[in-house]
Amino acid sequence: MATPLRPRRPAPAADAAAPEKPPRVRRSSPKERDRKRREKVSKTVYRTKEKNREYHVHIAKNVGGAAGAGTPAGAPGNAEKGTPGAGFMSNEDIRAFSEHLRKQARNRAVERAMDAEQLQAVLRHIPSSDGSMAGARMRARRVARHVKAIASAEKLIAKQSAALYAAFEREFESDLRKVGKARPTQTPRAPFEWH
Repeated sequence: MATPLRPRRPAPAADAAAPEKPPRVRRSSPKERDRKRREKVSKTVYRTKEKNREYHVHIAKNVGGAAGAGTPAGAPGNAEKGTPGAGFMSNEDIRAFSEHLRKQARNRAVERAMDAEQLQAVLRHIPSSDGSMAGARMRARRVARHVKAIASAEKLIAKQSAALYAAFEREFESDLRKVGKARPTQTPRAPFEWH
């Protein structure tokens, strides 16, 4: 049995424009899509209270105060004197200077290390501009890294301050012995023997 023939479509007129295919669009790379998304997010205006977020970080330090603040009862405060032993007129001055530097740097190193931990703990809970928490810990770590570097520098200052007086004594011990202010020489102990 033969199938009936369908009527053919009429051919388009010669003067009618043939439908053009849309130009082939190059697909954007993931990096370009991410950049466009960030631009879009940065231009977005948040109108609702839920999406409008403000973050305030307050790290309070007690600076100043009374002249003897932070010193034990009865101990003189160094606020008006300046750094002890800064005159370098005797070995006691040099010892006081190095000890003062060591104590101050040690306290600052501990404070800066704690500040770095606190800063990192606060910043790791702040989402990015698009509200995502992805990468918040890494961003917080990158920021706190600089405070940690300051803490390690203070630690190095404390270490070198301790080495200062030891080097002074080692280099000038013979001169100090002449003046009578050197460390007393230790008499060698007799070796212990069983009889």
